[in-house]
Amino acid sequence: MNKQQALNAFWSGFGVLAFEENAVPDDDAIQKMIDAGLAKAKYPYITYQVLTDSLDAPVNPTASIWDRNTSWERSDVLSNQIAEKIQKMTPIKLDDGRMFITTGTPYSQHFREEVDSSIRRVVLNLQVEFFTNY
Repeated sequence: MNKQQALNAFWSGFGVLAFEENAVPDDDAIQKMIDAGLAKAKYPYITYQVLTDSLDAPVNPTASIWDRNTSWERSDVLSNQIAEKIQKMTPIKLDDGRMFITTGTPYSQHFREEVDSSIRRVVLNLQVEFFTNY
């Protein structure tokens, strides 16, 4: 598994849709995923940055949990699940090494979207360290 595949596998492991932040499909494509049984609902979903480097060069990507709701509860539960998984995980095996994900500081921040006040966004700050030669 390469770095990008490992990041996708990590973010896809929380029971909600997850997309690289520059590759979020349109609503029709998401509805087709739901209809095909690949997702239960459009919200919440996760977007994540793909930042990579090599040995001894940690990167600080962010991920976002997007939800359409009047409460932060569902997003906060998902944020906590992600933090718990990160705290318990061991380095992820890659084709040519390993990568290790830890939480950043601050770990999470709440944002409301100005265009649609029902959209809640929780931004997660992370640190990823790659133990590879490329």
